Amino acid sequence: MDTISSTIDSMDARILGEIRREARISWRELGDRVHLAPTSVAERVRRLEQQGVIQGYEARIDPAMVGRTVRAIVDVSLVPGDGADAFEARVEARDEVVFAAYVTGSADYKVIVECAGADGLDRFVRWLRADEVVARTESQLVLRTIVD
Repeated sequence: MDTISSTIDSMDARILGEIRREARISWRELGDRVHLAPTSVAERVRRLEQQGVIQGYEARIDPAMVGRTVRAIVDVSLVPGDGADAFEARVEARDEVVFAAYVTGSADYKVIVECAGADGLDRFVRWLRADEVVARTESQLVLRTIVD
């Protein structure tokens, strides 16, 4: 096997788990958690970055603190034809969209949005339905997040 996953050992997996939980952790703290010297941890993390295993670091923002009080999952089905690429570009450009995926099943896409209240969700869904390639939408409000 000549894949990147074959070069990831159990220590790398532990390091990745800690970084996933707390990306801004210091080398010293990370080393303490996985029982390695800070320099060894730094070398492993740099290798994982160079290999593309770690693709970047991001901040987690509390949506409610920036006025996004409604999270919803919107299933989107498109009409048959060649409009998917343009549709995907339009969805990607929307500020409310925090996740979008082309999926198998009864819908073509799962889109997770964070909106400013029910009015914001209504505006987003109306925008979707006005798109000429959208055949159907179905929305579910997220009541509570279990794993994020």
